[in-house]
Amino acid sequence: MPCWVVANDFTVDGIYYNITSAKEHTVAVTKGTNKYVGSVVIPESVTYDGVTYSVTAIGDSALYDCSSLTSVTISNSVTTIGDKAFAGCESLSSVTIPDSVMTIGEGAFYGCKKLPSVTIPNSVTTIGEGAFYGCKKLTSITIPNSVTTIGDRAFYDCSSLPSIIIPNSVTTIGNSMFYGCSSLPSITIPNSVMTIGESAFYGCKKLTSITIPNSVTTIGESAFQSCKSLPSVTIPNSVTVIDKSTFSYCDVLTSVTIPNSVTTIGERVFEGCKNLTSI
Repeated sequence: MPCWVVANDFTVDGIYYNITSAKEHTVAVTKGTNKYVGSVVIPESVTYDGVTYSVTAIGDSALYDCSSLTSVTISNSVTTIGDKAFAGCESLSSVTIPDSVMTIGEGAFYGCKKLPSVTIPNSVTTIGEGAFYGCKKLTSITIPNSVTTIGDRAFYDCSSLPSIIIPNSVTTIGNSMFYGCSSLPSITIPNSVMTIGESAFYGCKKLTSITIPNSVTTIGESAFQSCKSLPSVTIPNSVTVIDKSTFSYCDVLTSVTIPNSVTTIGERVFEGCKNLTSI
């Protein structure tokens, strides 16, 4: 088994822990001398040296680069999945996230190339930046209405993702959020969203339909660049800024409707739109 040099407070049943509060008797799962392999079950509590501790977190980089880890079941005591907690777990094919979890950290599942599906429970309010970056086999994900924040690049290069529902609790489609989601055919943006970030849908090659609601005021740079199957776009009256390269290289784009509310159209917005006939 591969080794790495790390510090932890104790080990029980092959799982490494750090004490996060001696007073509250809480611990977080952490790195250990050996990498985690196979199936791992994170318990609700663990007893060490006569003291019972509640397991409340998967620490930052706790299972980072455990390339032989295949499945994880997380207990109902855990409230936080830390930054890069499972990043680089290339063989991870199953994860159970309980209703107790409120935060999924930055890059939490970065590069989990074999992860096919994730159900995010109603307790989660924040999905961190790059949380599912590079999850190339991800074909199903459920995002509940409890989620108010989804970080930039959250689903970057999830190239097998065929559909996604953005809850109406979200106000911003972050930068590069769906960059390279080349299997995504359509998307409905809820009325809660005010900003579509830079490169939000860049390279969504199969995107044929998108609904932009009247709540959106800004469409960021390269937001829909290289959406090569998108035939038409209607921009709502709420939009005031269309940033540069927003629709560049949308090869089959034939029609665009721009409302009177728009005061700024950036550089190269329609560059390479060789079939554009009506605007």
